[in-house]
Amino acid sequence: MQSVSDRPPSAAMLVEGKALCDAALAAGQVDVAYVAALADVYDRYFRERLAEYQAETGNPADFALAAVGGYGRRELCPASDIDVLVLYGETAPQTAPELARFLFFPLWDLGVELGHGVRTVGQCLDLAGQDPKVLASLIDLRFLAGDAAVTQLLAERLAREVFPVHAAGLADWLATGNAARGRSYGDAGGMLEPNLKNGLGGLRDWQQVRWLLRLDPCGDEDCRVLADDLAALDADARFVLTARMHLHRFCGRKNDKLYFEFQERVAEAMGFGPKGDRAGVERFLAQLLRRMADIKALRLSVWPLLAGGVGAIDLAAPAKLLAPGIEEAPEGLRFAAHVSDTAARELIFPLFAACATTGRPPSHDTLRRLRAMAPELGRLAGVSPRTGRLIYDSLGEIMAADVSGVAMDAVMATGILRAVLPEFARVEDLVAYDVYHVHPVGRHSLEAVRLLTEIRVGGPDRARDLLAGLARPELLYWGLLLHDVGKGLGGGHAEKGAQLAEDMLARLSAPAEARHAIAALVREHLILPETATGRDLADRDIVARAAGRIATVETLDMLVLIARCDGLATGPQAWTGWKESLVYDLAAKVRAAIEQGRLFDAGDARVMLATRDRLREMARDRFTPEALEQMLLAMPPRYLVSQPVEAILGHLDLLAELDATVAEDRRMRPVERAGRDVAALTQQPLPSGEGFAVTVAARRVRELFPTVTGVLALHDLSIHDADIFQWEDGVSILALRTGNPPDVLYSDEVFARVARAVRYALSGKLFLAYRLAQKRASFASATVPAGPKSPPTVALNNKASDLYTIIDISCDDRVGLLYDIARTLAELHLETHLAKVMTPAGRVRDVFYVRGLNGRRIEDQEQADEIKAALLHRLAEPLCATG
Repeated sequence: MQSVSDRPPSAAMLVEGKALCDAALAAGQVDVAYVAALADVYDRYFRERLAEYQAETGNPADFALAAVGGYGRRELCPASDIDVLVLYGETAPQTAPELARFLFFPLWDLGVELGHGVRTVGQCLDLAGQDPKVLASLIDLRFLAGDAAVTQLLAERLAREVFPVHAAGLADWLATGNAARGRSYGDAGGMLEPNLKNGLGGLRDWQQVRWLLRLDPCGDEDCRVLADDLAALDADARFVLTARMHLHRFCGRKNDKLYFEFQERVAEAMGFGPKGDRAGVERFLAQLLRRMADIKALRLSVWPLLAGGVGAIDLAAPAKLLAPGIEEAPEGLRFAAHVSDTAARELIFPLFAACATTGRPPSHDTLRRLRAMAPELGRLAGVSPRTGRLIYDSLGEIMAADVSGVAMDAVMATGILRAVLPEFARVEDLVAYDVYHVHPVGRHSLEAVRLLTEIRVGGPDRARDLLAGLARPELLYWGLLLHDVGKGLGGGHAEKGAQLAEDMLARLSAPAEARHAIAALVREHLILPETATGRDLADRDIVARAAGRIATVETLDMLVLIARCDGLATGPQAWTGWKESLVYDLAAKVRAAIEQGRLFDAGDARVMLATRDRLREMARDRFTPEALEQMLLAMPPRYLVSQPVEAILGHLDLLAELDATVAEDRRMRPVERAGRDVAALTQQPLPSGEGFAVTVAARRVRELFPTVTGVLALHDLSIHDADIFQWEDGVSILALRTGNPPDVLYSDEVFARVARAVRYALSGKLFLAYRLAQKRASFASATVPAGPKSPPTVALNNKASDLYTIIDISCDDRVGLLYDIARTLAELHLETHLAKVMTPAGRVRDVFYVRGLNGRRIEDQEQADEIKAALLHRLAEPLCATG
């Protein structure tokens, strides 16, 4: 690399000019004008470098330097590529490579990402005719230095010989690429980590609209017709471009995906509140995603017109009549030519219904007409019972038929949804700044509705059967559409949303029974997933409370489907096979309670007696009658009710293995502690392949749970739920469900090491706190967890269970977190009887059922406050603490 003193004056100017631009950007002294200013700095470099070449060689400038691509558009972000052509009119001379080296070596030395070529006009024309990517880049051709006539010649011949012939092919190539972009980068307007350039709704959409307008012989006329739309598109795109500009600055490299770790900084740089102000970053994301959604929507709506303008679509093809007054034309669905605006108002929902059945959106002109009609439709919805009821009935039918989601997308894009449901408008762009939700509320709600419709045509059998069995499926669709309408009002969004749903549906003149049923769905839409993942499903009170709130089997079936669609629409971490199985298990118990007035297959006492009888029969060859009876009497009722007989038999086998290990330990170590602090462990892969069922048995080992959690953390095994059964004779049975080890093929070796480490930790040969601190230090130095950070929360609940205090903890994940919590509970002399763990994308929710050493709930408020303070203190400790 050249030293500063060795740089040519042009390169020194480039470094200084770029530094001035970057300093102004960092100081907030320049906005999106930075991108053109940076392009100007590079323009000056090429002019001055060419002058240096001529002064040194004396060669004439019988060539041109031309910018293409983003540089040609003067849209350079801090880490953008610089795409330059050395362009000759006829044949490139032998001095061309020397010229290229002279021009480009200083840039390579500075680490500039350079795309360059040395070509003749003819070669450019040939390549543009063969490669649509080259053609697209040459649309943005711009003269830099040298002989301007050469660049002008290429521009004229492109316009005369290439663009008319290949414009339609370019449009087809772009359309195919857009489908691939959707698969690779997703719908940027509905993602909380959008790709600002290549995601659907990103800057590439803006560029495509401009390319096709440039290639359209009637492009000037189209620009006049679309003037308002194009002005809005430019404003939206410049906002996204500004975000990309700051993203490059903070990354220090070319990166177009707005990762969580940069979002607060970009938001602050764009004036959305100081760093750490979550409301500021949420406002920024809401505006960014809304603008990207609008960019995508506009590109889609004008695409048939633009593609038709370059000959890729035959806009003159006859339209097909779909229904009275509604046609399917090459540019999309539209009102027939004779339909006035007054008549079209009566056809709004038949048009959307046609979108649902055909999977085609409205045409661009029709979208504009619909947007103009939205305010009046919203006014009528509030004052005309007939119009309100029409909207209620029509939207229910459209949602049920809209498998592709095109129709409801159009309902939202036209502003009709927010006009007739202004309460929904409040949350449409609302963003939850976390790594759990991947969509703003409006997009999330529509995606949940689409997923429900998808069940009807190809969903899992269980879900499809539930949907097919509903007498009033429209209630379910409305419940899903409105389930999050109460968000952003300061907590309790389900309860607040239920009242809002009542108000909205009353305004739409929905039947009273339907209003109450939908409001109940909104109010209870979280009851199944929250109860299934955070409560003891063996506790009859828990199931009874859920059954009392749900009340009917019809409501139960709808809530199961809402839980599934809401979870899948939230994000990949929100609905797993494990969570689905828990929800269905809970639903089966609630169904039994509602239909037959019972909570289990028989009364609790009968279940326990039947379990004991089966154990006596099946285990009589393994134990003496006296030993078996002692074990049966020691088993707690909850254990006999919740555990299958086969599982209990496995536990008894494990206890026999444990006793043999204890006897061997006493034989080998005839000292006071021989046979104590010994545990036995076994594991079995889950049928789903999503982890292992791990069982640990011990006698008179008080801190078994924290020890096992710490050892599993050391071996990179996550815990998803844990049942801890304390027998009356000092036996502890720890039943866990873990994730898979990093290398599942060698799981037996991993669990053998786990069992050995548990023994070492119990006997004092392994200091877990120290080992975990080492692992955390290594983990922290190797990776920086992505995503927004939130303070931990701890809540104690004595109302949900008659026997236990329930501790609900939410915090950011870290290595050995469950060990820290379990150790704290043990130090507080609390017995943990059940633990449920959820870790959706880095944010943990742990629920613990605990009792004091007196076997009772924590009723003393002073003790409860101390428990909460202790847990918050432990959760706030530095990652590498060993205390």
